Amino acid sequence: MKFVLLFFLLSLNLTAQDENKIHYRDLVEAYYDNDSKRPLNIYDSINGQVVNTFNVLEGKTNYYKIAILESEYGWFKIKNIQRLPSDAKDYGYENFWVQSKDFIIHIDNYDEDHRVYLYDLPTKKSNRIHKLDNFQITSVIETSDLWAKVKCKIGNKKIEGWLDFKDQCAYPWTTCIKNE
Repeated sequence: MKFVLLFFLLSLNLTAQDENKIHYRDLVEAYYDNDSKRPLNIYDSINGQVVNTFNVLEGKTNYYKIAILESEYGWFKIKNIQRLPSDAKDYGYENFWVQSKDFIIHIDNYDEDHRVYLYDLPTKKSNRIHKLDNFQITSVIETSDLWAKVKCKIGNKKIEGWLDFKDQCAYPWTTCIKNE
């Protein structure tokens, strides 16, 4: 009986940990740009009703991060929204929507031998558009599976293309080494 009770308690703990993930290896993640000065609205559907509003966080190191389930017409359907790092909190909102404006992914060039490219389609078999520098800030436009379509400005040139999952970092001040 003790074994069954112990197994039950451990399984509940593992389930709770899975629901409170900070990192997702199966979803594109992005963080909300506090420099936008706009509150972040959560909607019940595309162009639907606002169900909650998150004000811009105080402090340069605090941010909101989302895990994206899908993108459609300038909107992201989210797995959750989290406030990080201090006073970390997972707000939930699975299957709710946010406008795709002001979400950021950094380029994560974690090794000097590693090269990061933008592609014209969400596959490495497509054409390389541009080589990117480490920690280049990009705005997320849409997603396709684990690829993120991003745009950025380099010098006077605006560049838009698809970024491979292993090169994405949804944290403003750290690296995000991914498994290939």
